[in-house]
Amino acid sequence: MFVLYFLGAALFVVVEGTIVIQPAPVTSKPVCNIYERNLVWVLEDCICRPIQNPCLMEQENTLRLNSRKTPLVPVTEKLCKHFILKKCPFGLPVIAQFPKPPACGCKNKPGTITEKKFKNVCELKKYSATNNEAYTSYKRTRC
Repeated sequence: MFVLYFLGAALFVVVEGTIVIQPAPVTSKPVCNIYERNLVWVLEDCICRPIQNPCLMEQENTLRLNSRKTPLVPVTEKLCKHFILKKCPFGLPVIAQFPKPPACGCKNKPGTITEKKFKNVCELKKYSATNNEAYTSYKRTRC
Protein backbone atom coordinates (compact mmCIF):
# COMPACT_ATOMS: atom_id res chain seq x y z
CA MET A 1 0.00 0.00 0.00
CA PHE A 2 2.82 2.39 0.86
CA VAL A 3 4.44 1.59 -2.50
CA LEU A 4 1.23 2.65 -4.31
CA TYR A 5 1.14 5.98 -2.46
CA PHE A 6 4.81 6.53 -3.20
CA LEU A 7 4.40 5.74 -6.91
CA GLY A 8 1.31 7.98 -7.11
CA ALA A 9 3.14 10.88 -5.46
CA ALA A 10 6.18 10.42 -7.70
CA LEU A 11 3.98 10.32 -10.81
CA PHE A 12 2.18 13.50 -9.65
CA VAL A 13 5.50 15.33 -9.13
CA VAL A 14 6.79 14.28 -12.56
CA VAL A 15 3.57 15.30 -14.34
CA GLU A 16 3.31 18.57 -12.41
CA GLY A 17 6.97 19.37 -13.07
CA THR A 18 6.54 18.71 -16.77
CA ILE A 19 3.62 21.11 -16.98
CA VAL A 20 5.25 23.86 -14.91
CA ILE A 21 8.66 23.80 -16.61
CA GLN A 22 8.37 25.44 -20.00
CA PRO A 23 11.18 25.89 -22.49
CA ALA A 24 12.62 29.35 -22.94
CA PRO A 25 11.16 31.25 -25.90
CA VAL A 26 13.29 31.21 -29.02
CA THR A 27 14.45 34.68 -29.99
CA SER A 28 15.52 35.26 -33.56
CA LYS A 29 18.57 37.33 -34.35
CA PRO A 30 18.13 40.30 -36.64
CA VAL A 31 19.40 39.60 -40.11
CA CYS A 32 22.25 41.97 -40.84
CA ASN A 33 23.28 43.03 -44.32
CA ILE A 34 27.01 42.28 -44.39
CA TYR A 35 27.42 44.41 -47.52
CA GLU A 36 26.03 47.61 -45.98
CA ARG A 37 29.07 49.76 -45.31
CA ASN A 38 28.70 52.11 -42.35
CA LEU A 39 31.91 51.52 -40.40
CA VAL A 40 31.76 51.39 -36.63
CA TRP A 41 35.08 51.70 -34.80
CA VAL A 42 35.54 49.58 -31.68
CA LEU A 43 38.24 48.43 -29.32
CA GLU A 44 38.36 44.66 -29.12
CA ASP A 45 40.56 43.71 -26.17
CA CYS A 46 42.30 47.11 -26.49
CA ILE A 47 43.00 46.62 -30.21
CA CYS A 48 41.42 48.84 -32.86
CA ARG A 49 38.93 47.16 -35.19
CA PRO A 50 36.49 48.55 -37.75
CA ILE A 51 33.20 46.64 -38.09
CA GLN A 52 31.14 46.87 -41.27
CA ASN A 53 27.96 48.32 -39.70
CA PRO A 54 26.15 48.80 -36.34
CA CYS A 55 24.00 45.68 -36.80
CA LEU A 56 27.06 43.45 -37.21
CA MET A 57 28.67 45.14 -34.22
CA GLU A 58 25.65 44.30 -32.05
CA GLN A 59 25.73 40.67 -33.21
CA GLU A 60 29.46 40.40 -32.56
CA ASN A 61 29.09 41.98 -29.14
CA THR A 62 26.28 39.59 -28.20
CA LEU A 63 28.40 36.60 -29.24
CA ARG A 64 31.31 37.90 -27.20
CA LEU A 65 29.19 38.46 -24.10
CA ASN A 66 27.61 34.99 -24.42
CA SER A 67 31.13 33.54 -24.62
CA ARG A 68 32.11 35.41 -21.45
CA LYS A 69 34.53 37.67 -23.34
CA THR A 70 34.95 41.39 -22.80
CA PRO A 71 32.47 43.62 -24.64
CA LEU A 72 33.39 45.68 -27.67
CA VAL A 73 33.97 49.34 -26.80
CA PRO A 74 32.70 51.80 -29.45
CA VAL A 75 35.11 54.69 -30.02
CA THR A 76 35.80 57.31 -32.67
CA GLU A 77 37.97 56.48 -35.65
CA LYS A 78 40.59 58.98 -34.51
CA LEU A 79 40.86 57.43 -31.04
CA CYS A 80 40.79 53.90 -32.43
CA LYS A 81 43.77 54.54 -34.70
CA HIS A 82 45.93 55.06 -31.58
CA PHE A 83 45.28 51.40 -30.67
CA ILE A 84 46.65 49.82 -33.86
CA LEU A 85 49.46 47.46 -32.98
CA LYS A 86 52.88 48.54 -34.24
CA LYS A 87 54.55 45.12 -34.17
CA CYS A 88 53.02 41.69 -34.46
CA PRO A 89 54.35 38.50 -32.86
CA PHE A 90 54.58 35.26 -34.81
CA GLY A 91 51.39 33.31 -35.30
CA LEU A 92 49.50 31.00 -37.59
CA PRO A 93 48.45 32.32 -41.01
CA VAL A 94 44.80 33.28 -41.53
CA ILE A 95 42.47 33.92 -44.45
CA ALA A 96 39.95 36.72 -43.84
CA GLN A 97 36.74 37.58 -45.65
CA PHE A 98 36.11 41.22 -46.57
CA PRO A 99 32.60 42.09 -47.81
CA LYS A 100 32.37 44.57 -50.68
CA PRO A 101 29.10 46.43 -51.44
CA PRO A 102 27.57 45.91 -54.90
CA ALA A 103 29.01 48.13 -57.62
CA CYS A 104 25.57 49.62 -58.34
CA GLY A 105 25.25 50.86 -54.75
CA CYS A 106 21.89 49.05 -54.41
CA LYS A 107 21.03 48.16 -50.81
CA ASN A 108 18.96 45.07 -51.66
CA LYS A 109 21.53 43.38 -53.89
CA PRO A 110 24.39 41.26 -52.58
CA GLY A 111 27.94 42.39 -53.07
CA THR A 112 31.04 40.24 -53.22
CA ILE A 113 33.32 38.63 -50.66
CA THR A 114 37.05 39.11 -51.11
CA GLU A 115 39.44 36.77 -49.33
CA LYS A 116 42.89 37.92 -48.28
CA LYS A 117 45.68 35.95 -46.63
CA PHE A 118 47.70 37.29 -43.68
CA LYS A 119 50.71 36.04 -41.71
CA ASN A 120 48.64 35.99 -38.50
CA VAL A 121 45.58 37.51 -36.78
CA CYS A 122 47.59 40.50 -35.58
CA GLU A 123 48.57 41.38 -39.17
CA LEU A 124 44.91 41.04 -40.20
CA LYS A 125 43.74 43.44 -37.49
CA LYS A 126 46.52 45.88 -38.30
CA TYR A 127 45.65 45.85 -42.03
CA SER A 128 41.92 46.17 -41.35
CA ALA A 129 42.28 49.22 -39.10
CA THR A 130 44.96 50.93 -41.19
CA ASN A 131 43.06 50.55 -44.48
CA ASN A 132 39.51 51.13 -43.14
CA GLU A 133 38.40 47.69 -44.31
CA ALA A 134 36.19 45.61 -42.07
CA TYR A 135 36.43 41.81 -42.14
CA THR A 136 33.50 39.59 -41.27
CA SER A 137 35.39 36.43 -40.40
CA TYR A 138 38.71 34.65 -40.64
CA LYS A 139 39.98 31.09 -40.45
CA ARG A 140 43.37 29.73 -39.57
CA THR A 141 45.27 27.97 -42.33
CA ARG A 142 48.34 25.85 -42.62
CA CYS A 143 51.64 27.35 -43.64
